[in-house]
Parts: sequence; C-alpha cells; structure tokens
Amino acid sequence: MKQKNNKDVENDFENWHKPEYEEDPDNVPQTFKHPPKRFEKNFLSKMDGRTEIFQQLKTAYDELTSDLGSAENLSHVKLCLCERFIWLEFVLQQLEMKMATNPKESGELISKWIQACNSIVGIGKTLGLERKARQITNLKDYIKERE
Repeated sequence: MKQKNNKDVENDFENWHKPEYEEDPDNVPQTFKHPPKRFEKNFLSKMDGRTEIFQQLKTAYDELTSDLGSAENLSHVKLCLCERFIWLEFVLQQLEMKMATNPKESGELISKWIQACNSIVGIGKTLGLERKARQITNLKDYIKERE
C-alpha cells in the first residue's frame, strides 16, 4: 500500500463550506471527492461515487447497516447514527495516519483521537455491538430479493 505523507492525509478531507461557494453558489461542486472536515448529514450522497474513499465508506456503511438487520429495518435515528459512525471511523483512520507519519504532531492530535474514540464507542453501544438477523416475511419474498 502506498504510504501517504501529511499533505495527502490533509487532502482526504474537503471544505464543503468554502467562502467562495457562498459568494458564488453556482460554483459549488455537484459531488465532492473527499468527506467533509465536519460531519454533514447525508454526506455519502454528496460524494463522487467513483472515488476510492467513497467506495470504502459506502462498503463500511452497507456492512454496518447489514449487521444491524438491514437499512430498511432501521429507524431514522439509527440510520443517522450509522452515518456518523462511518464518518468518525474515517476521521480516526486519518488521525492515526497523521500520528504515524509525523510523531512530532502526535501530542496535539491525541486529544482529538481520544474524543473521536469515545464518540465512536458511544455510538457503537447505542447501535448495538451484536449482529441482528434481518426480518424476512416468507420464503417467496426472500427468493425475490436474491434474484
């Protein structure tokens, strides 16, 4: 795997609220290549689906919702928490990469890392740490879904 430097890691986030977008709203991209620096609701739907980062985030989101019994069976609140969980997981990975590639900055980043860890643990406990079986009404419906 290609080693990233700090500049590459910083570029893994995008400022979705640049002042230039406020001055010229028509200049706002339709899709973004990187997740937002701050959490934003429905951020996955605003990302370019062709990027590797999006593919990783989408796979993680799909696996998480599947573990919880499928997105169709989750409440709005749990779906929002799933999205936040995935975003925080990405943030933690980026912070860990920064600390590993530049140990001198680790002291400054460790408090952010601890906060993100505590948050993701809390969300994980709220969502549930065990896999849940998906609700299937009958065999015919199951076969239709599989086709």
